Amino acid sequence: MSLPDIDFDTPSLPPGVNPWRARIILLSLAHTVGTSCYLSIMAMGPVIRDDLGISATEFGFFMSAVFGAQLISAMPSGAITDRLGVGWTLSGSMIIMMVGSIMFSFAESFYPAIAAAFLMGLGYSFVNPATAKGVMRWFPVKWRGTAMGLKQLGVPLGGVLGAGGGVMAAYIDWRIVLWIAAGMTFVTALLWLPLTRKPTRGSGGIKSILSDLKVVVTNRNMNVIFISCAMFNTSQSSLSAYIALFMRDAAQASQPMAAIAVAFAQSASAFGRFGFSYLSDAVFGGRRKVVVISVVLAGGLSCGAAYFVNPDWPYWGLMLLASVMGGTIASYAALILSMTAETAPPSLVGSAIGYNAVAWSVGGVIGPPLFGQILDWSNNDYGLAWVAMGIIMLIGAAVMASNFREKAKG
Repeated sequence: MSLPDIDFDTPSLPPGVNPWRARIILLSLAHTVGTSCYLSIMAMGPVIRDDLGISATEFGFFMSAVFGAQLISAMPSGAITDRLGVGWTLSGSMIIMMVGSIMFSFAESFYPAIAAAFLMGLGYSFVNPATAKGVMRWFPVKWRGTAMGLKQLGVPLGGVLGAGGGVMAAYIDWRIVLWIAAGMTFVTALLWLPLTRKPTRGSGGIKSILSDLKVVVTNRNMNVIFISCAMFNTSQSSLSAYIALFMRDAAQASQPMAAIAVAFAQSASAFGRFGFSYLSDAVFGGRRKVVVISVVLAGGLSCGAAYFVNPDWPYWGLMLLASVMGGTIASYAALILSMTAETAPPSLVGSAIGYNAVAWSVGGVIGPPLFGQILDWSNNDYGLAWVAMGIIMLIGAAVMASNFREKAKG
């Protein structure tokens, strides 16, 4: 696919460097290293749970802390992105996540670990608004969905790296794995410095920020996305938090095999995020709604299939299920981000993505503790927990199908 050379008033890269390839790699890299920081904790769940002496519900709160931080900072992070620009925002976010990873590596009990997870989430809250704004500024309308899918590949790639950390934790101290993750975020922060620029919007103080946010939160389509996305991410965050424990407890898989299941799920998500986004551009002419609903419906059905998992399942069956769940439950995000960015005025893309981040953060805060609570209530019945997640996804799909009004793309 050839993209035209369009100047969007962004800093120049070194001579001979393809601007499209370089920028999409940097956008994806921000997701990759950011996601790997907190998903490595999820992949190392069985080891960390035993080392810190915590319950399944308490472990779920680590993911809730990540999303809770994003819930608090989502709207400000979008407004800050609109003012500081992509480069400064992403460099700063990487530094915050690096500090959070180091803090978690020193944690000896539940509460310091929760604080560190919260800091990781705070740093990551800037990644989606900044990378989405980069896509909207640097890529032509016809291929923005595809570009959004390409940069979102960083999320499952980060999950694969995190899964690798889960495998490594069987052989080395899990704290060393987090130091490796911290090092990657620091290098990424340095890579973004050449792309920093002066803000293009005046600060205007708090009144200006509130005025921008009012435009976003009073948009009907934006609120439909908000409600649906909160429900979708209730299930996705539960998948990210519990798939390794699910494989260990329900299927009696080994720690390395549980981590490999995480890798399968994240790899399938990578294909889904790009593939479904490309499909929406190339086949549906930029219309995303029907693709999102189809993906989410398939995800709900995969939750139903998880109900039947037991120790008699062969490994290939477990890996297939992990792939299907990752390729559906964890593959809608790029499409939702495209819908959100295209619904907002161009100058307020960061604020719109920030508002959307509130939605997925709500789902992220609710999902893992709810999943863990169902496990505690039902004596570790993972099947019942997955069915509950599937029902929530299907309700979200129904909300979007009946209420979102999609405009024809030019």
